[in-house]
Amino acid sequence: MPPAKPASKRRQEIERAVLRHAHEQPGWGQARVAESMTERGQRVSAAGVRWIWQRHGLETAAKRAAALRKLPAARLSAVQKAALARIDGRRGGPVGEVPLLAREHLLAVAVREFSRRGFARTSVRSIAEAAGIQPGSVYYHFASKDDLFVAAHSAGMREVTRDVAAAIAAAQDPWQRLEIACTVHIRHLVSGNDLTVWTGASLFLFNSPEMQRQLRAERDRFEALYRRLIEALPLPAGIDRNLLRLQLLGALNWTRTWYRPGKRAPADIARHLVKVLREPLAR
Repeated sequence: MPPAKPASKRRQEIERAVLRHAHEQPGWGQARVAESMTERGQRVSAAGVRWIWQRHGLETAAKRAAALRKLPAARLSAVQKAALARIDGRRGGPVGEVPLLAREHLLAVAVREFSRRGFARTSVRSIAEAAGIQPGSVYYHFASKDDLFVAAHSAGMREVTRDVAAAIAAAQDPWQRLEIACTVHIRHLVSGNDLTVWTGASLFLFNSPEMQRQLRAERDRFEALYRRLIEALPLPAGIDRNLLRLQLLGALNWTRTWYRPGKRAPADIARHLVKVLREPLAR
C-alpha cells in the first residue's frame, strides 16, 4: 500500500485541480466542480472550491471568463468558446466585448447586494460602490434599480432554462427526462453561481405588480418545460398534473434552504425525488 501523501501536497493538488476546472469549464458553479472532483477521488466541498476561486480572483463566472479571454483565441477549445458564449448570455455581441462583460459584472454584483441587503435596502449607489464604478455608470446599462433587478432575475431564469432544455434533449424516457431536469435544476440552486442561486431565492420576494408581471414572464417560460415533462408521464387517471407540477417545483426550489455540500449530490437528490413520485403512481 503506497504511503499517504502529505496534507500540504494534497491541498496543492486540489487547488491545481480547482483552477484547472475554472480554466476548462468557466461556466461551472462551485457545487458542480466539487461534485466532478469528488467523483474523481479528490474530495473538496463547494465552499472549498469558492475559497480557492476567491484567492485567485475567480469567484464569478464573469471573472473566470475574463481570465480565459487573456489567452489567444486559437488556444481556446470548442468547450471553452461555448462556455464563453454562454456566459455572455448570447446577446448578439462578440465574445470578449467589454461593455457586455461590464454589464455581466454589474449583474453579478447587484445579485450579491440584493441577496445581502434585500431589495428595499439596496441602492444604486451601494451597487455601484460594490462594483467599483460611479453610480452614473449603472444607468448606462439600466434605467433604474427595478430594471436591474428584473434583468438579473431574467438572466438567471434564462440560464437555468437553457441548461435544463439542453440536458433533456437527448433523453427519450419521460421519467428519465424528468430526473435529468431535476438534477440540473438542483445543481443551479446549490451551485454557488450567485445569479442562479439568487434567482431561486427571488421567487419569495414580493415587489411592485409591474415587476411581478415582468418576473412572471421568464418564470412561465421555465415552468413550461416542467409542464411538458409532466404531461408526457404515464400517470393514472385522476392525477392533477398541474398540481403535481407545482408541488414538484416547490420541493425543488426548497432544496436551496436545507442543502449542505458534501452529503448528497444533486443527482442523488433528484433520483430520490423522482423515485418517491414514480413508485406510488406506478402502483
